[in-house]
Amino acid sequence: MTVRQRLRLVALVVAAVPAAMLGFAYFAEYQMGLLPCILCLYQRPPHFVAVAAALLALAFLSGHKGLARAFLGISGVALLTGAAIAVFHAGVEWKFWPGLAECGGAVQPIATDVGDLMSGMETAKIVRCDEAAWVFWGLSMAGWNAVISGLLALFAFWGMVQGQLKGRFRA
Repeated sequence: MTVRQRLRLVALVVAAVPAAMLGFAYFAEYQMGLLPCILCLYQRPPHFVAVAAALLALAFLSGHKGLARAFLGISGVALLTGAAIAVFHAGVEWKFWPGLAECGGAVQPIATDVGDLMSGMETAKIVRCDEAAWVFWGLSMAGWNAVISGLLALFAFWGMVQGQLKGRFRA
């Protein structure tokens, strides 16, 4: 397999897997009824950046391998950022540390009428960050996001250095 083929494979995987993860998150939200907490929402933008950068890496692969490598690096950094947020969220779910103030804290409506206040409190849905809404094989969505994003970041960085380190570490 040539360097260009490895770069193409890495860019395709780094574009497809986060896109699939986003698709599952939206499926869980809109079809399964699992409302996301604020930390769940914070985990999504790094995936959008990773997908966009990987697609740009694919676009520049035929003419500018240097730019393709740079975009793979951007994808890797975005995925590491998403993994860090996911680790924080998983830690909140496991009660290792407290979550953010927005994580299912107090509701502060701006109602001036008591009737409006009561109806707002009855219909408000508060999604707590410290309760996993979905668990598979012992890991929540945040836990799986941390594992997959971390591995994908390593894969993106591996792809970024393909063909660059040849012979550099030989004695």
